[in-house]
Amino acid sequence: MSQLLLLCMADVVALVAAAAVALRARPRTAWRELATMLSFGLVAGLGLGVLQRPFGNFAVLRGFAHAISCVILPVWLLRAVVLRRRHRWLAGALVAAFVVGEGCYLWAREVEPFRLEVTTHVCTSEKLRGLERPLCIACVADLQTDAIGAYEVSVFDRLVELQPDLVLFLGDYLQLEGEELAAELPKLRAQLQKLSPPLGMFAVEGDVDWPAGDAAGVYEGTAVRALDDGVASLHGVPIDLIGLGRRRSRLEFADAGLLRRAGAQGAGARFPIVFGHAPDFMQSVLRGGLDLDCLMLAGHTHGGQIQVPGFGPVMTLSSVPRWLAGGGVFPRGRAWLGVSRGVGMERGHAPRVRFCCRPQLMVIELGPPRDDSPR
Repeated sequence: MSQLLLLCMADVVALVAAAAVALRARPRTAWRELATMLSFGLVAGLGLGVLQRPFGNFAVLRGFAHAISCVILPVWLLRAVVLRRRHRWLAGALVAAFVVGEGCYLWAREVEPFRLEVTTHVCTSEKLRGLERPLCIACVADLQTDAIGAYEVSVFDRLVELQPDLVLFLGDYLQLEGEELAAELPKLRAQLQKLSPPLGMFAVEGDVDWPAGDAAGVYEGTAVRALDDGVASLHGVPIDLIGLGRRRSRLEFADAGLLRRAGAQGAGARFPIVFGHAPDFMQSVLRGGLDLDCLMLAGHTHGGQIQVPGFGPVMTLSSVPRWLAGGGVFPRGRAWLGVSRGVGMERGHAPRVRFCCRPQLMVIELGPPRDDSPR
């Protein structure tokens, strides 16, 4: 039985049973009613979540989301009808919870995932004194779609408008396999043909890419160069690209063999851009005491997809701190650390929502320090 069918059947059974009780049960004291509604919400959420456990952890989250939007909030609304005369304030609170909750869910599912935000960050280094002008680098993380549709096309159109000097793809492209992947790959490659940055396009492998082969297979026949666990020197500018493979990007401390060029100092030293799918390798700078004059870039976290104002992402699936995993570019010593919230979102069994966490195209303006710059 498929996850969606099981989820819908559970929704219907739970909703019908709970609605029957909610409409027929006689009102009790306001506080007992409140405790009952909260307890019902807890039990329903846990029940539908556990029911999805065989499909994986992301499916559990989807079960919770369905429990809230399809069972708990509708039952609260029905109970408010019964309580409207005896406990007006509680009935009003339940109605308000329904309106706010369903509104947030609809926003998170139907609106925010498609509100692409382009953020620009200025990064500087003394190694870049020889540049005639700052370089524009576009970072595309976690396209992670199961279909190249109107939204995905608009993302590439926006990239064309930005006219970057260099485009870096940070992993997770098409979350598909088999015939479905074969059908969508030509559409992705057609979008890539719109781009022609003068310094080229480079990519690393993500988590959803390896069942289909690797990033090189995704970009076969395009101008994108896969750079997993490799180094490339950009022509005409003092910059080296160090691409980390999917596994190596998760190592919390620097691989001295691969990153030895990132620590090069003195005359003629080139500025390194270290990029990988997961940001865990940045712990080398955050906790490992590694002092590098470089730019480190990653995706993977999606910014958490759901963020709580004042707290940040609820879940990041990364070892880096929440303030970094939530997205942005931050200075740390001589290094710049950047994590993108990503363009798409988790597919498969996961809830397809974003809340207070807009999809992001991250643009880096890279150049030498201004004379008045503290760096």
